[in-house]
Amino acid sequence: MSNEFEALQNQWQKDQNNIENPEDNNGLFSSIRKKKSWSTRFHYGNILVLSIVLIGIIVFFHFVAPVRAILSRVGVGLMIGGLFLRIVIEIISVSKAKKINMVDDALQTTNDTITFYNFRKTIHGPVTLGIISLYTIGFYMITPEFSLYFETWQMVLIDVSYIIGAIIPFIAIRKNIKKEIRILLEIIELKKKMIE
Repeated sequence: MSNEFEALQNQWQKDQNNIENPEDNNGLFSSIRKKKSWSTRFHYGNILVLSIVLIGIIVFFHFVAPVRAILSRVGVGLMIGGLFLRIVIEIISVSKAKKINMVDDALQTTNDTITFYNFRKTIHGPVTLGIISLYTIGFYMITPEFSLYFETWQMVLIDVSYIIGAIIPFIAIRKNIKKEIRILLEIIELKKKMIE
């Protein structure tokens, strides 16, 4: 990424006074705005879905199945805390995305987009894995208390269902994450075209 940035900087220094066709640039700006708009809607969608899940879990453990054991309460805390942390990260992402000013000079906009891309890449990697791990640990910490109220076959069904249930949203989320990263890379490429 730093080699790309240096090449971009060198190109900018050579051609900074030399953007020839404003009509082409308007088309590029339009394309970039559309891609940025999709990315922002993706963040808002994540916030909405995660908030609904968070509220559902809070309601479930408060009204339907209030847990009593300390281990279970810690587990619920990990689940709620992980979801809340992810919501905060998505809000920060929206804020960072909105700070990318599409009418700045091409180099500044490209730099901002690369910074944002690196931030999202980190979020989709170790941060998301950490949050999912904490959530999963929390879920299974509740199992001992739930086993007091359910038969063994029901507990096996619940525990296996969690894994199966997690795979389906994971595939959908992964698809959208790949699309988001691809769009961010396309924005970088479009901005490079503007300064060539």
